[in-house]
Amino acid sequence: MMWSSYQEMYMNIDNEKLLIDKRLEMVRFANENGIKKAAKFYSCSKNTIKKWKKRYAVYGLKGLMDKSRKPKNNPRRIRQEDIDKITEVSKNAKEKKKHITVKNVRKTSRVNDYSDTTINRYINKAVGKKKNRKHNPSNDGDISWKKKLLPWQLIQIDIKYLTDIDNLKPYFAGEKNDFKGIKCKYQITARDVCTGAAIVAYCDDKSLTYTTIFLNTILYPFLKQFKGLDLKKVTIQTDNGTEFTNRYKRTKGQNPKKSSFTIFIEYKFKRHKTNIPGHCTADSEVESFHWSIERDCLAWDDIVDDKTLIKYTTEYIKEYLNTEIKTRGYSPIDKIKETYEIDNIIYPMPQILNI
Repeated sequence: MMWSSYQEMYMNIDNEKLLIDKRLEMVRFANENGIKKAAKFYSCSKNTIKKWKKRYAVYGLKGLMDKSRKPKNNPRRIRQEDIDKITEVSKNAKEKKKHITVKNVRKTSRVNDYSDTTINRYINKAVGKKKNRKHNPSNDGDISWKKKLLPWQLIQIDIKYLTDIDNLKPYFAGEKNDFKGIKCKYQITARDVCTGAAIVAYCDDKSLTYTTIFLNTILYPFLKQFKGLDLKKVTIQTDNGTEFTNRYKRTKGQNPKKSSFTIFIEYKFKRHKTNIPGHCTADSEVESFHWSIERDCLAWDDIVDDKTLIKYTTEYIKEYLNTEIKTRGYSPIDKIKETYEIDNIIYPMPQILNI
C-alpha cells in the first residue's frame, strides 16, 4: 500500500513490525540516494530522515522503534518518606473512622509538595479504596439570581446533628454529670447565600429556645455593624422543623401561633421564609457547608469534649472565611469588606449557647 507522505504512513500503520520495516526502507533509500531526495520522496522533513538514520546506525532495528514519552527522571517524584507519612496518617484515620480527604491528610502529614491526584493515589493504596466511578455532570438549575444578592440579604439557617458523626460517637456525654465528654449534640448554622460566609454555635438541645437565642445574641448583633445593610431587607430561610416554626404543631383546628423564632425575625428583619415541604435542595447552601465542616473538621480533628469542639471549629472557621471559594471567585471576608467598605469586622466565632 502506498501513502502520500511519511506522516500519513505513520498515522495509518497499526503493526509495529510493519512500521519498523518502512522506516528501514527510508534509511536505505537515504543511504543510496541522499537525505534530500529521501525527504522529498517520503514527503517529510530532512530532520526526520536524519533522526532515523542516526538511530539505526547506533541501535540497529531497535532504534527504529518509538521511544516511550515517559521521562526517565522525574524531579517531582514523591519521596518514600512522604509516602510513609501519607500511609501512616491514612491508616490511623481509617482505624478511628475519620473522613479521609487529601486536604485532611495534607494538614496532618504536612506533605504539600505534590498534586492532589498523587497524594490521593497513595491514600487509596493505604486504605484499600477502589477508584471512584465517574458520574455524569449534574444539570443544575439557574442560579444567576444569587449573583444579584448583597451579603447577608438571604441567610439560610439549619441544625446539624453531631451524633451522626462516627468518630464523635464515643465522646458524647451520658447521663452522668461528671462525664467530661461532648455535651453539645447540635450545631446551629447560619450561612449567607451571597458570600458563603457561615456562623456556627453549639447547644445540647434542638429547640426554639436555642435557635431564638442564636438570632438574638449572635446573628442580630453581628449584622448591626454593617451600616450599608438594611436589616429590613434581610430574609431568614429555614425548613419547617419545630426548632424554627409551629407549622405542624397540633392546635385543635386553630391556626398555629407564630413561633418565637418567627416573631423575632419579623420584628428585626424582613421575613421568615420557610421551605416547601419535601424540597430536598432548598437549603443547599447551608447543607453544603455542613458537609464541608464535617469532612474537614468534625470528622477529622481529635474532638473529645466541648473544649476541643470549640478549639478545632474556631480554627476551621477562621481559615474558611479567608479562603477563596472556587465557585465564587472570592473569599467570604473579602466580599463582605468590599461590599460594605469595612476593614475591621467583629466576626462571631463558634461558641456554646446557654439558657
